[in-house]
Amino acid sequence: MKKTLLAYTLLGVLAVGSLGSVAVFAQTTTTPAQQGTQEPSFTGSIPITENDALTEAEELAQYQSLAKVSMTDAIAAAQKAVGTTEAPLSAELGDENGFLVWEVVVAGQEVKIDAGDGKVLYQEAVGAGDENEANESSESE
Repeated sequence: MKKTLLAYTLLGVLAVGSLGSVAVFAQTTTTPAQQGTQEPSFTGSIPITENDALTEAEELAQYQSLAKVSMTDAIAAAQKAVGTTEAPLSAELGDENGFLVWEVVVAGQEVKIDAGDGKVLYQEAVGAGDENEANESSESE
């Protein structure tokens, strides 16, 4: 299962002025992309909780019962987002960032469609995330 990991970092900034020392603190959110993973950050409309007790088939059946957007509608939304009528290479229903999402690959683009309302959540060239991960792996060796 893919999950979004948010790390909170407390940054302290010390400002010294004519009135003395003043401490200023800011809280920032680090996205997975900033942490070196390439999972996009987005929020869907149907939250999913992971259940390790379910088989893959049971999990898929659960996802299908929760989805309000059909595969056909998800494909149409992805085609519209990409600007093509080309047939998709794949369309999968699954958990992305803890939300139920259709992942459609069409015309060289991977498009994430919200399984609840049919909105496009994310779009990138196929393999773009894989290339970045491969580059980071080779750099860390």
